[in-house]
Amino acid sequence: MFNRRAVFIDRDGTVIEAVHRPDFHKKITAPFNEDELRFVPNVYSDLQRLKEMKFLRILVTNQPDVAHGYMDEDVWRRIQKRIEHTFGFDDVFMCRHRDEDKCPFKKPSPLMLLSAADKWGIDLGQSYMIGDTEADVLSGKMAGCRTILIDMFYNKDVSPDIRVASFADAVRHIQVEELRDFIS
Repeated sequence: MFNRRAVFIDRDGTVIEAVHRPDFHKKITAPFNEDELRFVPNVYSDLQRLKEMKFLRILVTNQPDVAHGYMDEDVWRRIQKRIEHTFGFDDVFMCRHRDEDKCPFKKPSPLMLLSAADKWGIDLGQSYMIGDTEADVLSGKMAGCRTILIDMFYNKDVSPDIRVASFADAVRHIQVEELRDFIS
């Protein structure tokens, strides 16, 4: 029975700060070393609020940087381990392939969200996808979730259901919707 609710959460630019690289061919990236890892403020407490509202907190992320040769596997593993340990997600789904590998799970595909729904019994229509890119929004929409985009200078042409200034604002929006549904 699919009656659980989830908030699907992107990683880079959502719960950790994306790295702006003006001289690199890809201008916005994940951290390539541990010194670049910066947690978005208050994410842990915001994730706890989602848990209190009975949402599963599931990280869904594309992580192709090792496959591209931008970083070492051991460094990537240490960064990912710190992120998972710090935030305590209920589950993690990821694609580590490059675009040219044609992995069917890579966002904007909804397959990571659909797989999580099958595993956890999630009602996708009562769930959210929070991210900072068009791939996040498309993935969430194709899965049937409400989409929340964190507004960044690099995503002005993306059309989510809701646009917010921060992860904290996304969680506040979910809280307001929950209250509105409760009162109705």
